[in-house]
Amino acid sequence: MNSKLALGGWAGYTRAEAVSRVNDGANASIFYYAVTLAFPDLFQEGNLGGIVVGLPPKVTSNDIDDREDRDSSLHLEAFYRFQVTKNIGITPGVLVITNPEHNKDNDTIYVGTIRTTFSF
Repeated sequence: MNSKLALGGWAGYTRAEAVSRVNDGANASIFYYAVTLAFPDLFQEGNLGGIVVGLPPKVTSNDIDDREDRDSSLHLEAFYRFQVTKNIGITPGVLVITNPEHNKDNDTIYVGTIRTTFSF
């Protein structure tokens, strides 16, 4: 990689066990991941562009009937940090979640964000 591109990501797996009177000892497997791309100094020194693509936590197997996620959501995110001064950054962004709650019958969610960071 060069200084104009950074590739990253993470993945996780959780093995969960129910503790209740009804389903005590039932197990579930949960999987999630994300891939990130960052573009340092994009268009101007100090600025940062970024893209995230991932799978929110999804129940891939479950001892309790009908408790697995049959469909898959996708988390898509893009942002751009404007470094206004050495101590102030403004970061607008957009998030898109397809098939929320891993259910293809749910409408896609669109969220706009803006963050201001003050560094001291």
